[in-house]
Amino acid sequence: MLVPILLFIVGLVLLIKGGDWFVDGATGLAHRFHVPEILIGATVVSIGTTLPEVMVS
Repeated sequence: MLVPILLFIVGLVLLIKGGDWFVDGATGLAHRFHVPEILIGATVVSIGTTLPEVMVS
């Protein structure tokens, strides 16, 4: 019972940290190419969050 709980906690921490890195990277990309962050959010981030669902189906 302890192992599944620990795996859940580790997975949750990695998911949160990965999301944070993804947003930081997208923000850095927007600054590097001098485009508004909303444009990067509407394109790169939306594709990045939808891509896993497209690959599964």
